[in-house]
Amino acid sequence: MLGLRNCVILALGLAYCAAEVTILQGQVQTIYDRSPKLRIKGSGFDAEDHDITLELSASGQSSLRVNKDFTITKDEQGEGIVLKLLSNRRWVNLDERIPPVALILSKVKFASSGDTNLLPAPVILANVLITPSIREDDEVIYQTASNELRLNGTGVMGAKKIDLYFSPPLYKEIYYEIVSPFPLKSSLIVLRLRHGYKWREEPGPLAVIGIDTGGGPVKLNGEEGVRVAEVQADLDLHGVTVETTSDTQFIYHDDPNLMISGTGFNPDGNTLRFANGIVGKGVNFTTISASETSLSLRLEPGSTWRKNVENLPGVLTLLAVNAGAGFVAVGPTNAKKGRDIATVFERPSVYSSNKKLYRTQSHELHIMGAGFPKILSKVALRFSPALIEGEDYTIDVLDRDELEVTLIAGRQWMASPGPLLVTHINTRGDEAGWIDLPGDGVHVAEIVDDVDKEVTGGVEVFQMGVKVYQSALKQRIEITGSGFKEGMTFNFDPEIRENVDYSMTVSSKNRATLTLMPGKKWRPDAGFIIAKSITLPSSSGTPKTYPLAGVDGIRVAVVLADPVVLSGADNFHETQSKVIAIKGRGFTNVADTKVIIRPTAPAAYKVLNILEDTIRVQLKQDNDWLPSFVSLTGADENKKIPLQIAGIDTGAGEITFEDPITIGFVVKDREGVVCDDSCEFAFDGVCDDGTTTDLYEYYEKYGYYQDDDFGGTYNYQNYQGDPMDDYYMEDDGYRVSACVEGTDCTDCGGVDAIIDYSRVPAPDSGLEVCTNTCPYARDGVCDDPRGANYCKLGTDCQDCGPAGAGNFTKADDDGWWDDDDDYWTFNDGNFLDQAKGLEANRHKVKKPFVSEGAGPAAMFLTVLEGMVYTIGAIFASAALYLGMRWYQGHSVPFLHVFNPENAANDLEMQPARRMPITPDVIRT
Repeated sequence: MLGLRNCVILALGLAYCAAEVTILQGQVQTIYDRSPKLRIKGSGFDAEDHDITLELSASGQSSLRVNKDFTITKDEQGEGIVLKLLSNRRWVNLDERIPPVALILSKVKFASSGDTNLLPAPVILANVLITPSIREDDEVIYQTASNELRLNGTGVMGAKKIDLYFSPPLYKEIYYEIVSPFPLKSSLIVLRLRHGYKWREEPGPLAVIGIDTGGGPVKLNGEEGVRVAEVQADLDLHGVTVETTSDTQFIYHDDPNLMISGTGFNPDGNTLRFANGIVGKGVNFTTISASETSLSLRLEPGSTWRKNVENLPGVLTLLAVNAGAGFVAVGPTNAKKGRDIATVFERPSVYSSNKKLYRTQSHELHIMGAGFPKILSKVALRFSPALIEGEDYTIDVLDRDELEVTLIAGRQWMASPGPLLVTHINTRGDEAGWIDLPGDGVHVAEIVDDVDKEVTGGVEVFQMGVKVYQSALKQRIEITGSGFKEGMTFNFDPEIRENVDYSMTVSSKNRATLTLMPGKKWRPDAGFIIAKSITLPSSSGTPKTYPLAGVDGIRVAVVLADPVVLSGADNFHETQSKVIAIKGRGFTNVADTKVIIRPTAPAAYKVLNILEDTIRVQLKQDNDWLPSFVSLTGADENKKIPLQIAGIDTGAGEITFEDPITIGFVVKDREGVVCDDSCEFAFDGVCDDGTTTDLYEYYEKYGYYQDDDFGGTYNYQNYQGDPMDDYYMEDDGYRVSACVEGTDCTDCGGVDAIIDYSRVPAPDSGLEVCTNTCPYARDGVCDDPRGANYCKLGTDCQDCGPAGAGNFTKADDDGWWDDDDDYWTFNDGNFLDQAKGLEANRHKVKKPFVSEGAGPAAMFLTVLEGMVYTIGAIFASAALYLGMRWYQGHSVPFLHVFNPENAANDLEMQPARRMPITPDVIRT
């Protein structure tokens, strides 16, 4: 009886132990339907291999059978079991399923446990994808002239990521980018070559030896891989280059002629591809002459070089040239950045007006028309009678259809009454840009005599243009004229009152001084102060008011808004933050604005551009927000140095703040982040590495870099065939940046454009920290920018972890999961590194070769180095010569034999000698 009881207790103990089977549930594995192995990590697998039974299947499918579909092997370290798929079997039948499909372990049984399920609850072991492959292709592509490679695959439709492994290696995010939108909607995978890279360094076959769509790298066709293209050397006709001439070639949008300079053109004919879609063959233009180094184009009647004149001025960009061997990109075409061959301006026009102006008393003239640019160039006018800009007047462009011409204080519109005509206009800035206006010119104003001072009570007021702030600096306004007297008062527009808003002192009959009262402003906003009339005392005792310059009044001052700088708490990295924003109001323009930033050296920065509420300041190349004697390198992460505005000048004088305004803090540079200017197109004002930030704006030159639709705004009715048939790819967004991330740092706004996903977003950033609103949430794959990058940061929390931290362990982070079947996958780092991305392969990024001549510093160092070598060689030769003579017993020139007696005599004190002293000679 006792033996029976012990057996029962032993059996229950075994069952209890068996019930302790647990499965390690980290991130769910992703495998392929034909992956050779499936590893199950856990504890409690105490039975022999052949005594373990599993129920394993996808929902709605029959369970896989041990020794029929797979075999079970216990892990040697006792950490779990390994399932091996048998030949011609699949983990899940995906023929009518949309992957990924979950593979579920629902039961674990041991032979000793009978029908008892030792698994507490079903467990998803893996998400199963179709095993991918790539179809063979013998397409001919050229090393650099072909900028696109198309691969046809199987099992790739619906994939949310694809990594490819090439032979010879091609590094993803450096050599090429996959531009097909994910998830893939077809079996086509489109790759675009990055500017400056090749499909192969030497001609030959290009093969894909592996592919990964989420379940790990899969070998294709053993060690050989699948050939996908035959790479050939670029042809001679692929050697087309085009010069950037937009800084020297200025044209109006309807000018008839255009020149393109370069090398490798075909004298017998070339086809051109422009960024804005204009085409040749008599549609928009015709090539009238061609040589190996230049092309001459003529615009067709009724067409224009740039269609949307509202967006001009802007550049005309040539993307590619076909000299007979297919289109060759002349710049980073995948970034839609070719060569700017001309700067295009709208052809200007001036409208007539009968505006009446007083000879000296009227201060401004508004000229209406079209084509007046606010950027890239200044509008220049020629008047009749002649007026000289800068001496007689200044010009401001209010809009593309309105100019404001302001008379300079002390000058006159004309010497005598008569019509004022604009005879010529130039909005391009080059001598060839002058346009003759119709007839004798366009009548823009009728000049009349000034109102005589006798009509204004014997008082004359001269027009003035002095600039003052609304209230800052407590500036005075000096009014000059004649006939001033005590007791007179001015009536201003806008209204300001004597002894309320200002006090006035008449210091002479020619000068009156206005002084602002405490707490008052010259104007509520920026603008002119116009003296509309003057009131004089009279003998009758009743003051009399006289209008000035008719109803127009006379300008006596220009009031600028008080500049206000707002404090801030942004962090700026010591050298990596290339652009900072100063928030506030009352800012004017770049030319008149100066800011004093402390502790930054004044020569280390410049004002980049100005908006109504922001001054954008750019750090100059090789400079630092901190002075040379201060550095945060090696400092504590929490150390910050205030960045302050000590003063500002927006055009009316420098305002010094008694208490400097802190706009942010300088912190140490981010470690492990590349932010340099090694991009070929660095310092061109355009962000070329794919990053940007709200703190940065493109230079206005490129504000409308691509404004014309691809052919959408041009008339092709006379074109024989499809005008787009010459194009080697569709306009699909051009998502391959000209340079790799982090190499165009200054143009892209600095390291602040590169988001630091390791930090928790600030509360006011608008970013989520942990939600699951991503459409692909909870699928076992991280889909925010830290992973597949389909969703916003923090919106796939279960798969990615909270923003700023990860709460999961990737399956491949643990070597236990690594497969060791070399026939299926591979472990060669030379190939696996290809898909690890930019940061892991920075050493593969090419540095541009600078072909231009060396700068003055480099030239000086080269010459200095040559001089050192030359002098060293001379001394070495002399030493060798003297040494040889000494060795051969000959006398050595310039050296006397040493005689101790003579030496002693020479060293004795000599008698003093009287030396004549002259005023310009000092003896010691």
